[in-house]
Amino acid sequence: MLLEIAFVVALAVGVPALFWIMVRHSSEKIVHQYREMGQHFKVELTEPEAQLGGFVRSEPFIHGVYRRREMSISVPGKGLQNTRQIETILKVEALEKSFNWQMTATGLLGGLRQRDSGNKVRWVSGDRAFDAAVDVRTNDDDRLLRMFDANRRATVIAILKGSKGTLALRDGVLSFAEFGLIADDRKRERFEQIAEVLCDLAEIVEVN
Repeated sequence: MLLEIAFVVALAVGVPALFWIMVRHSSEKIVHQYREMGQHFKVELTEPEAQLGGFVRSEPFIHGVYRRREMSISVPGKGLQNTRQIETILKVEALEKSFNWQMTATGLLGGLRQRDSGNKVRWVSGDRAFDAAVDVRTNDDDRLLRMFDANRRATVIAILKGSKGTLALRDGVLSFAEFGLIADDRKRERFEQIAEVLCDLAEIVEVN
C-alpha cells in the first residue's frame, strides 16, 4: 500500500516537473533565436515573463526599424482560423494601402489560408510552373503582373514550397506567415532571408 502511494505521489510530482523542464528548455531555445534576430536586424527584443510559474510560455517578439521600414516578428495569440495551429508572422511596412494580394502554395492548406483573401478570384500569371505551385488572389491583376517578373516568381515558389507559408500585402503591410515557432538556426535564417525579400518587395510595390 505504501509503495502504491509513493508511486502515485512520485507520478503527481514528476509529470508536472518534466513538463516544466520541457517548456523551459523550449522557451530558452526560442528566446535565443529571437536574441540572434534582434542583433541581426538591430531592433528591439521584448521578452515577456513566463506565466503560471513557467508552465505557460510567453512568446518573445522583435520590433523596430530595419532598412528604414517598420518591421516585426511575432506569434499571434491565436492560431490559423482560430485553431491551435500556431504561426510566426514577419511584417514589413510598405507605403501602399490600395494594392492587396495574398499568395499561398497550391493545395488544401493553401485553400484554407485563402479564406482570408476576401473571396477574390484566383489570379493566373501565364507562367505554368508558377501557376501550378502558387495560389494567388489580388485586387489588381495588371499591377501584380508588372511587379512579379520571372525571377520574383521563382523566389515566391522557393519560399512557399519550402515552408507552406503565406505571403501577403494588405493595408500597407507586407507579411510572411508560417506554421510553428522559430526554435532553431535554420528557421531563423529563413526568416532573416525572407525579411530581405519583403523589404525588396516593399521598394518595388511603391514604384509600380
